[in-house]
Formats: sequence, structure tokens, C-alpha cells
Amino acid sequence: MNSEVYTNLKKMIDVNTPIIYIHDYDFTRVDFLLKQALGSETEILEWSPALGYQEIKCDEDGDIIRDKYGSDKKDLENVLHDFYNEEFIKEPTYLVLRDIQDGIETPKIKSLLQMIAQRKLYDVHFDLTLIINSSVVVVPKEIEKYVSFLEIPFPNEDEIKELIKEHVETNGYEAFDENAIDALMPSLKGLSLFEIDRMLDMAMSSGGTLTKEDKEMMLRHKKQMVKKSGVLELVDSPENIDSIGGLKNLKEYLRKKSGVIKRIGEAIKAKVAVPKGVFIVGMPGCGKSLCAKATAALFESPLLKLDMGSLMGKYQGESEKNLRQAIKIAEAAAPCILWIDEIEKAFTGVGGSEVLTRMFGYFLSWLQEKKSSVYVIATANNAANLPPELKRKGRFDEIFCVKLPNEEERKQIFEVHLRKREKHGINISDALVKATDGFNGADIESVVNEAVEDCFVNHQQLTDSVLLDFAKKTVSISKSCKTQIDEMDKIFKESNFKTA
Repeated sequence: MNSEVYTNLKKMIDVNTPIIYIHDYDFTRVDFLLKQALGSETEILEWSPALGYQEIKCDEDGDIIRDKYGSDKKDLENVLHDFYNEEFIKEPTYLVLRDIQDGIETPKIKSLLQMIAQRKLYDVHFDLTLIINSSVVVVPKEIEKYVSFLEIPFPNEDEIKELIKEHVETNGYEAFDENAIDALMPSLKGLSLFEIDRMLDMAMSSGGTLTKEDKEMMLRHKKQMVKKSGVLELVDSPENIDSIGGLKNLKEYLRKKSGVIKRIGEAIKAKVAVPKGVFIVGMPGCGKSLCAKATAALFESPLLKLDMGSLMGKYQGESEKNLRQAIKIAEAAAPCILWIDEIEKAFTGVGGSEVLTRMFGYFLSWLQEKKSSVYVIATANNAANLPPELKRKGRFDEIFCVKLPNEEERKQIFEVHLRKREKHGINISDALVKATDGFNGADIESVVNEAVEDCFVNHQQLTDSVLLDFAKKTVSISKSCKTQIDEMDKIFKESNFKTA
């Protein structure tokens, strides 16, 4: 485990932190962390709803064992009450409370935790530290000032390589190719040691050893694991940047950035600034989401999509914790792309909501100061609701506005969609291009889809004139959303966004 974790835990203990919160579901790993950081002779007691009251010890081989401690009480309130009433606890003592999220909100438990924390801070004869270890974060407002969170980072490349080598030695893999480690690394980054260990077990069971061919299997399982986080999704990125019609300036810009991201190690040595990301704002249906997916393929990096709506939690501090967790996963998976879709919906109301304001401030600080190769692509449909702090230079490397496609771009978009459907040899006439004035990319795709379907049903050949007929029947976005589009154009001019 990262040595920084041990250092941070010792610092918390040195400054007399009354309650330390460890959000981690791998209890065995936390046991080893505590024993190694606190010393094998230190008394570490544990209470859990399932097993009650025990002492965590190490046997002669250094393995974790548990002994029943004192009474068989399985009631948390009684355990805390007994500790609070102890006249002296002179030797450093640690009580680990496991999975107490279901009971921590009760008035008596909150009150007891408060009183124990205050005795720890003000009574020199009471040296008890509470360590809450849970797979779910629940921190009542009444005790949040006494709580410090111990972050357990995801393993870095060196730690993953060490784990793979240990796994190979333990299982005695035959014909193991060490070059496979580099090929498998992108599939393993951003996962916990526990998850990586399970992934390696699956690879071994399927082929008897580890090879480069295990990469696809690992990516499939990684998608499921990332999705379980509830805040991120690993998105497939089969799109090609050249298959996007129009957006010439944006595509050229992204190609340039890809040259840095794909050689990030060399770039850092050459003192090239690590790219922060790009903000794409503009009309719906004009290719913003498509650009995010195509950028992942261009950068040869995984694409993580952040669902801002899922960040909001009902408990105190849960929303901020979810945002920190999402960023932590992204940084562990770097180099990668973090796609935040419709970012304006997440931060509408900043200033009026204390939680949103804290989350927004944390996100902006991270974006401004980050050194990792997480390339952020934020997209927004409504520029009117964007907080001004988000549009300031320094947050993103560049801000592009996506307007309705011009004639040349509309022709390119038609060609892209016809090529996808293997409808070659159709000449896109000037009449068709002019008839689709005010159409966005989604409108044009709809015209092609309906025309192809109609020709299939009626056993006809798809032609330019058929496309023109369907274009004339289509109500474009410029007609259905004229007021909003006019407002967007005005904002683009006032904000001096670069045209995509």
C-alpha cells in the first residue's frame, strides 16, 4: 500500500484526531494498514453489528486474527457508553467501528460519539481514538467537525506491477510474458488492489496464465466495476474523429493535443504543460457528445463519463465525497478522458446552495491545479446558465462554441451518414444543402435515416431527390427552438468563444 497512507494516518494520530473515517470495503486490507501503521503491540479493538466486540491481533506469522474481547455485547450504544465512562485510558487505544452506517444517525449514538470525541480532545487521561471503517459514507452533521477522512488512493503503476509479479509467483504461471504487463496496465489502472487481484484470478482461470489477450476480458469487467461506483461509466469510443462532419477548428485542436497526451512522459520531461481539457458549448445535436467519444479514440485513452446527477447524496458530505471519489478514480486511470456531459445542469444554482457551492469550488480548484494527465471534456447545451468562473481562462485550455453547421459542413455531415450506411455514389446537390439551412447534425441524421428506411420498405433506390423530399418535411431545430438559438448566438458573441 502507498506509504503516503501510513504517513497520513500517523499525522492524524499525532494531532490527536478523535474520529478517523476510512471509506473502504476491503476490511482485511484496512486491518493490515492499522497494524503496520500503529504497531503490532498496540491494542486495536473492533465492533461490528455481525460479530460484536473483538480484539484485532497478529499471530506469529503476521496474519490477522481476532479474539473475543470482554463481554459478548452486540449493542453499539452499550459499547460506546462503557468507553465513555472509563475513568482512565492512559495507553493509546483504538476502537474500530465497522459498518455502523445504519445506526450512526440515531440520537444516542451521535451524542455518545460527540462526547467521546470531546473527551479525547480535552481529557489528557483519555487516549481513545475511534476509527470508522465502512463501505458507505454516512457522517451526521453533529459529529462532522470531529471527523478526518483517511483517503486510500488507488495503486499506481509500480504497485500494480508488483502485485502482478506477486500473483505470477504465487500461482506459478507458466510461459508468462512480462511484456503483457504494459499491455494490461490500462485495463487495471483506476481499480483497487482487491479488484485487481480478482481480475488476475479471472484471467488465470480462463487461460492458465496472463497474456496480452486478457486485455479485452479485463476491460469488460472493468466497465462493470467502474459502473458500480455509481458516479462514473467507462464508455466505448469506436468513433473516429474523421467521421465527424464539420467542426474543423475543434478537430485540428484535438489532434494537436493528442500528440501531447499520447507521449505524455516525453512531454513532461520536455517541460510541456500537461493539457487540462476543453470546454465545448453549443447547440444540442451538433456533435458535442460525438466529439468526446471520438477524442478518446484519437488520444488512445479510456473514456470515463461523469454523471453529475448521481453525485448528489442525501447525507451530509456525501455529495462532496462522491465528487472526490470520481476524481480519484479518474486520476488513478490517467492518462484518460473525463467527460462531463451537460455540466450546466450540475452547477445551476451555485451560490444559492451551500453543497453545490462547495462542490463547484472543489471542482474548479482541482481543474486549475491538477498535474495529472486526466483530460477533461465538458459539454454544455445552455451557455446562459454557466457560472462565469467556469468560463475563465486557466480552468480549461480552450472554450469552443458549436454553432449550426454551414453549407460545407452540412454537406460533410450528409456524406458521413451516407457512408456509415454504405450508400455510396450519391451526389449531394446544392438544392439539398440549401434546403437544410438551419439544420443541426441530428436533424440531418434523421433525414438520412427516414429516407433510407422509406426506400427499403418501398424497394426504391436512395437518391438525392428522396433525401430532399424528406428534408422539406423535417422541422429543423432552428424553427422549433428559434428563441433559444438566437439567445445562444448572442452569448457566443459576447463571450468571444472560439468557433468550433
